[in-house]
Amino acid sequence: MGSGLPDGRDGGNGREQGRRTTLLSAAVAAVADLLGVAPEAVATGVPFSDLGLSSTQLARLTAALEDATGVEVSLTALYDHPDIEQLVEHLATP
Repeated sequence: MGSGLPDGRDGGNGREQGRRTTLLSAAVAAVADLLGVAPEAVATGVPFSDLGLSSTQLARLTAALEDATGVEVSLTALYDHPDIEQLVEHLATP
């Protein structure tokens, strides 16, 4: 009920939201670890460069995200999607 589909399925939206939440949590935790700060201190809409991440740290971020999520993350993706919110949206989109 309330799913919008006649047979009660959620159309994958619950699964999609769960995937976004997992990716967001993993990205925030990885960035916080690289910066040596608490996850709460990481702003998800601020570009990686403005957060203070170097190109070497971005390469480490791709590895950390791949390890945490099982999703391949290219270094190019970090430049094409330069903040956590944009990257998560990109990675969550099938």
